[in-house]
Amino acid sequence: MKNTNKKGICQKKRAFFGMVTVTNKGQIAIPSEARKEMDIKTGDKLLVIKRADGKGINLIKSDTIDDFIQKASRD
Repeated sequence: MKNTNKKGICQKKRAFFGMVTVTNKGQIAIPSEARKEMDIKTGDKLLVIKRADGKGINLIKSDTIDDFIQKASRD
């Protein structure tokens, strides 16, 4: 089977939740559907990571990274 994946494109399940606007304070509001699906609650910490190509950012719940580090340190 030929691999037709484009370089730099995430192959995980993706969903478009809408568009956000950056305020004059540099803030954005995460759409409610995205917060519900990702179980993001008030006070949760998110890592903000720049894409390698510089064309966007990824938001990752910090507890996801914490879980990974704990599992890795047990091995």
